[in-house]
Amino acid sequence: MKNFNVRDLVGNALVCAIYVVLTLINPLSYGAVQFRFSEIMAVLPFFDRKYIPGVTIGVLLANLFSQLGIVDVLVGVGICMISYTISYFVKNPYSNAVIYSILCGIFVASELYFVVHAPLLITGTSILIGQLVVTIIGVVIFKRISQKTSFFKKIDATA
Repeated sequence: MKNFNVRDLVGNALVCAIYVVLTLINPLSYGAVQFRFSEIMAVLPFFDRKYIPGVTIGVLLANLFSQLGIVDVLVGVGICMISYTISYFVKNPYSNAVIYSILCGIFVASELYFVVHAPLLITGTSILIGQLVVTIIGVVIFKRISQKTSFFKKIDATA
């Protein structure tokens, strides 16, 4: 990320805040059955890598409110780091959304299996499906918005 400036900082703060708020107002954000609407924001770095800090810090802050606390923080931030590293090499946002969703299904289900003894396969499948739905919707939305209104330039302009 070259030339990270005040606009980028403010843009990342907005992304972070939106992620946290969308997570906290949704009763299905935590647990074995997840449908985290905030994960729409998690696809932003697949379009512009400068949003990696905003999403990652948003995940960190939102997961602090989880009943699993620091364990959930470490897993969530770890998923972000792995996924966004892979996305450096895989340029297709749909592929990245699938990879991100698979990582969430595997790691979050494993976390819940080891910590609260949730059934691994059912939990993993549930989380994977919820993530796929939300992240694919996110890719479609941001792809269309960026084509029609230059969304990322508008975020930069308001920041």
